[in-house]
Amino acid sequence: MFAVTEPNQPSYAVLNPSGEPHYAPPLTPTGRLASLEGKTVYCISQVIGGADSFLSWMAENLHRFAPGVNAVFVRRETTYMSDEPDLWKRVEEDADAVIYGCGACGSCSMWGTHWSVQIEKLKVPTVYVVDEPFRLDVEISCKKEGMPSLRRVHVPHPCDMIEDKEMESIAQRLIQSLTEPLTEAEMTPAQTSDLNPQRIAFKGSLEEVNEFFDRRHWSDGMPVFPPTQSAVSKLLRGTSRNASDVVVDRFHPEGYRVTVEKVATVASMANCTPEHLPILLAMVKAVSAPAFASCVRSTTAFSLATVVSGPIAQRIGMNGGVNALGAGTGNRVNATIGRFMRLALICLGGSKSGVSDLSSIGNPTKYSLAFTENQIESPWPSYHASRGFDDSEDLVSVLYGGWNFLSPFARFMSSIELGLDSMARGLAQFEMPRGALLLLDPIVADKLHGAGYSKEDVTRYLWEKATRTAKDFRSDYFYKAFMEQGIRGNGAAYQQRRWPQSYLDAPDDTELRVYPENSIEIIVVGGRTNPMSQAWQFYNPSTVKVDNWK
Repeated sequence: MFAVTEPNQPSYAVLNPSGEPHYAPPLTPTGRLASLEGKTVYCISQVIGGADSFLSWMAENLHRFAPGVNAVFVRRETTYMSDEPDLWKRVEEDADAVIYGCGACGSCSMWGTHWSVQIEKLKVPTVYVVDEPFRLDVEISCKKEGMPSLRRVHVPHPCDMIEDKEMESIAQRLIQSLTEPLTEAEMTPAQTSDLNPQRIAFKGSLEEVNEFFDRRHWSDGMPVFPPTQSAVSKLLRGTSRNASDVVVDRFHPEGYRVTVEKVATVASMANCTPEHLPILLAMVKAVSAPAFASCVRSTTAFSLATVVSGPIAQRIGMNGGVNALGAGTGNRVNATIGRFMRLALICLGGSKSGVSDLSSIGNPTKYSLAFTENQIESPWPSYHASRGFDDSEDLVSVLYGGWNFLSPFARFMSSIELGLDSMARGLAQFEMPRGALLLLDPIVADKLHGAGYSKEDVTRYLWEKATRTAKDFRSDYFYKAFMEQGIRGNGAAYQQRRWPQSYLDAPDDTELRVYPENSIEIIVVGGRTNPMSQAWQFYNPSTVKVDNWK
């Protein structure tokens, strides 16, 4: 029950902050087979989370429970988020049925749903294997894909640690899913309806509004400011765009449509101001890029970092100096803009812990992480100038990662080489080293600059020195699912940045450069209180011009 409003306590009529769900038209799964005898069943592994072990066992043993079946183990050659047309063609031509899996992580569960539905569209009966913690993730993904009755079998997690006796029971359930006729409900799926149609979501006191938002999963756990019509109208003065204009048609994680007014509504909840709104609109556009679809659902501790640059950063009072990344006085702009991002994923994108945010432990930067570069005190070109933009442009870059962090690296003061080597050793230990962001206090940047190092010199030095043995590199937990594909150049995630082909079979004791070339970037930030620096696993920036949203 909501708290009772005390006499004379203000009441607020608050706007609905949710993005607009839209789902594919409902589809019926393909009819089932009468029997698996004489049929070819592809057991397709997504590689991640023990899927190779589970699906290879199933391919080797399915005949024990379905005599006469020809079960074939197939390992995807690309990352699970990438299209694989050659495989789908093989499936269409050769397979009578498919066992696809396993949905064993936040993002791979969503993508596995997508590919299972795509296989069903080829008229090949499919059953999707889903690890138990990701049941709700897949349920909502099935609705989004338009096939709520996609057949799936739920298994214990992790799937490669299931005992043989239970695997036998699972095999029988998989056979049943491929042979038991579709039910009436499966053959006539209902259209998933919009769950949040009301424009005015609630009326009540400040306490009641916050309780309501928390119950509706429209909160990050901290109190929000009531997004009244008056507050939202005030924010809308910050842009020339119409309130009804669509910012993005699909925003992660659940693919909701987002209008300018919806962005302003969430901005009001975070206590942003009208002058922030163009930045926030650009942030939403940046994070709608396809590359963010997986990280926002991940079981790792993924977070997002927002870097604002250009004259607008200083004009609105963003902090690039003392405590720029921290919680403290003088950081209202950084804090509110950073908090907006998390609230946007929750409200505008439908993120929900335990459903589409599966981060096992999480990290505090998921609450808020937005800052600007201390360009005035930097001896080098700005971050965005280094990436080909002009310093006069107002820009927003959003990077993802955040689940590896190292600090401080103060050896720079005694020896440049000792400091750089120390940082290189630290960077080399990051798992899945796709890229890194190096944050340097101006004191450190000045020391490097004074020794004759350009920004490019520093990043190249770190790239060359951040090494691991080939054996250690190939032992990375993410090697099979991601890094090996990056070496082979398979899949959209690695078309631009990848490691040399020689890494596949280099002798175990060979020292390998662990980062793709040009994947380490530098931003000068900090307040000259000491020669501190930080290394973060943030990479693949998505950059949007703020002027487009003024």
